[in-house]
Amino acid sequence: MMQEVESQEPVKLVKKRSLVKKVQDKLGDQDFMQKVGMAPIVALEMYRVIVSSFLVLFVPQKCDDHVCTLSENMVLEHDLYNAGLVFNFLTMAAFLAMYTLEVKRENRLITYLEVNKVKASDNESVGLALNKLAVDKRDSIWELDKYYIYSGWTAIIMFIINTILSGFVVYEYYLDSQTTSTYVTNILFMVTKLADVHSNVSTEKNVFYSAYLKGKVQYNDVDPDKVLKIEDEKKDDYSAVPGVELATIKVEETIEEKEEKVEEEEESGKIVVTIHTISNPSSSDNLEKLEEEESEEEEEESEESEEEESEEEESEEEDSV
Repeated sequence: MMQEVESQEPVKLVKKRSLVKKVQDKLGDQDFMQKVGMAPIVALEMYRVIVSSFLVLFVPQKCDDHVCTLSENMVLEHDLYNAGLVFNFLTMAAFLAMYTLEVKRENRLITYLEVNKVKASDNESVGLALNKLAVDKRDSIWELDKYYIYSGWTAIIMFIINTILSGFVVYEYYLDSQTTSTYVTNILFMVTKLADVHSNVSTEKNVFYSAYLKGKVQYNDVDPDKVLKIEDEKKDDYSAVPGVELATIKVEETIEEKEEKVEEEEESGKIVVTIHTISNPSSSDNLEKLEEEESEEEEEESEESEEEESEEEESEEEDSV
């Protein structure tokens, strides 16, 4: 039993380490963190949309001698009031359509693109980066962004009309300063959001600003996981503009094997080592020169030794005489 328990403990440790590694990888994933950051922002946006769209319902108004309740504000009366109430619901519908496309657009940008502060973010540079994507993926981004632009302008126009029309309605049933303060506050809730929407929809084709990340983050590069792979290994991993072939260079590292020959010669108590490369023709020439020089030195030394011997013999003969 003790052996079984001991054998199970390492397995549990490995599982814990793998789980921790997965969590760390997720927290380090740019796409995951961007999607998590969207959730609370979208929830807050829904509250702003409701109070900014239904001005006739949520701005305090006077009904006889008391403040109108929500159910009383829902009752249809004359044409102006009815028109204001209808435009409240139409504005809400326009905002919901815009937010639906906005969230889909943001998810698609997070999935296929990334924020790269090193690369250029102008329209032309991002357009070249988009060529790394498959054509259908790139076209889907453009199409969804186009629908978002239409919905953004529609929401802005509907908000302006609804604000003006609802202002006439609520001031017809003016209660006190609460009517003005609530009306202005509810409008300001949405003005900052619509200012961001206006900056997002007033860009060039390949400029994609994030609708939720702070600091007007721009997606200006393709996600490395979504780069289009080309089956031909001799080509680069990027798809070119239709009709245009991009020149690619594949860098290959080659290692040339060289053989070295070591020659050792013993000369006057010294070991002379000469190293030459077989594949290099100049090295063999150098070897021949060295051999010639060595032979000349040997001849000179032999001549000197002969001269010394002859001088010694002469000196001996003189001594003998």
